[in-house]
Amino acid sequence: MKTYEIVKEVYSPCAPNTCEIVEKEIEDPEAYVRELYKDDKSAEFSSSEKDGALVIDVVCDAGQRHRYLFSEI
Repeated sequence: MKTYEIVKEVYSPCAPNTCEIVEKEIEDPEAYVRELYKDDKSAEFSSSEKDGALVIDVVCDAGQRHRYLFSEI
């Protein structure tokens, strides 16, 4: 397992944007995020890289978007 600093940003058209930073040891970042939204049938996932970090975007109903930035520590 690897240790990551995870920055989670939530963008919502109806509420202020929020940001949370955690440090977590996980095996697979994409599997971790998919597990968080396993009960949300509307969730659409995309991933990319930015400055050597993995970025995973999740778009849910009502236009709410969650962005996870994984930086290996």
